[in-house]
Amino acid sequence: MGFASGDYTYVAGNLAAKPRVGRFENNDGTYDEVIWMTLAVNHTDMPTEYVELEARGKIKEYIKNRLLAPANPLGKGSFVLAGGRPVQAKAETAKRKLRLVVFSDQTSLDYTLLDWDYLRTQPNGEEHKKSVRKEETNELDD
Repeated sequence: MGFASGDYTYVAGNLAAKPRVGRFENNDGTYDEVIWMTLAVNHTDMPTEYVELEARGKIKEYIKNRLLAPANPLGKGSFVLAGGRPVQAKAETAKRKLRLVVFSDQTSLDYTLLDWDYLRTQPNGEEHKKSVRKEETNELDD
């Protein structure tokens, strides 16, 4: 899925490969890092489109942390929602490219719904605590 809104284009899909990190040396001896990702975007009326995502700054740091996460790390097949500014590709046959402004990989698709009624009836639930307190006060009255 993908759509444009204002200056930004938003896409959603699965990562087609593990994110790639590039390091470039600047003239002053420091390094500039970039993370590239290829996203497979499925369309209902068109074939699958592959969009190249480029991350810098805070989004790059977030993605680096998600790559190293002990639980559900970011990798090939991860579902991603991303938004960014379209960037001119160097080659005419290249994929569409976005410089990221918004990125999310932790969506409700990763979670199971909580059954609140079930949780309320469990021994650690508030209703159970009230009934235990009531029983304790009744025993003291006897």
